[in-house]
Amino acid sequence: MEFHQLRYFVAAAEDLSISRAAERLHVTQPALSRQISVLEDELGIALFDRIRKRIHLTDAGRFFLPRARQLICDAETSAQQLREQFGNARRTLRLGFLSIFLDDLVAPAVREFRQRHPKAQVSLFELTPQAQIERLRQHELDAAILGNIEGRDRESLKVQRLSRHRMAAVLPLDHPLATKKSIKLAALKKDPWISLSDAIYPGRREFLRAVCDEAGFVPKVVSEVDSLSMMLGAVSSGEGVAIMPAHAQKLPHAGCVFVNLAAPVPMTELLLVQPQGPASRELETLTGLIAEIAGRGL
Repeated sequence: MEFHQLRYFVAAAEDLSISRAAERLHVTQPALSRQISVLEDELGIALFDRIRKRIHLTDAGRFFLPRARQLICDAETSAQQLREQFGNARRTLRLGFLSIFLDDLVAPAVREFRQRHPKAQVSLFELTPQAQIERLRQHELDAAILGNIEGRDRESLKVQRLSRHRMAAVLPLDHPLATKKSIKLAALKKDPWISLSDAIYPGRREFLRAVCDEAGFVPKVVSEVDSLSMMLGAVSSGEGVAIMPAHAQKLPHAGCVFVNLAAPVPMTELLLVQPQGPASRELETLTGLIAEIAGRGL
């Protein structure tokens, strides 16, 4: 098993598209597809189903995705720590993030930071919320960009709210309410629901139940998934409905539609999270830029 194969698998799993993953990683589609096939052959397990020129994660693929992310992160973190402690490498700032915030928050902040501190290094780690929290606790990340987190994590980590985001309903294209400009959340009380996995997104199950409870019903959760892309895929395939930050509609979502929610609109927070303790001048600059850009509105 090669690390580039893991990276190819993670990209394809997140985009659910060989072409988009190949474009993101700057490789050809045949090369990416071939390496994923080699990985599947080595594992002896199919990670994707190929249906009508589209790919879907198998149960094995969904199981392997967070573990592949962690393998990549652990390898890169260990190599950096080795170079810093026993070589001549400068201290590298390690920033965790969710892919949805890469292009309009993380990339601009890091670009500006590198102009101000040309000799400093920043490594980016695209990790699930749970993996980010674990690495913050172990001081393997210097900062992370996360959504809502549980109370115990707020007490043990340094948390700064960056912004608040409106939630929207996500419906299959053939849903009776898919053409509405806005709907009440209670209008979906009889629908089956898709939720993010609590093991990957701590607190999301309770968040969904809380907003539905405020609307006067208990959601019938039929499936829990490990990523926003998988949630969009589940909705598109007709498994159920979901709520997501309206900001997420920039993700590919063929087969489903985002519909605004009427007041009272559920809100979610975007947080900048750091380990407790003093921060270096470079880290203060980076986190200040993240807060400044988030404050302009995403």
